[in-house]
Amino acid sequence: MTTGLLIWYLISSIILAAILFRPTRKFIFVQRIRKAERKLKRELTEEERKEIEKKIIPMTALIVVTFAFIFNKILISQYFLSK
Repeated sequence: MTTGLLIWYLISSIILAAILFRPTRKFIFVQRIRKAERKLKRELTEEERKEIEKKIIPMTALIVVTFAFIFNKILISQYFLSK
């Protein structure tokens, strides 16, 4: 990979991860809340919701960054390096 292409790969992967972070975090948050409410058979308190939200941030970051770098690697190798 050339230096320019490597810089483009890094920058575009970080931007993609930043764009996907919020919707992914909200999706995972809603799924965790629903699961906890079903398990406890009651609505969660605000403190319990904040605790769940704190727990999902690192997991969401890992998922989004991994996806962004793999997705961009596939795109770059398919369209720029195959020639």
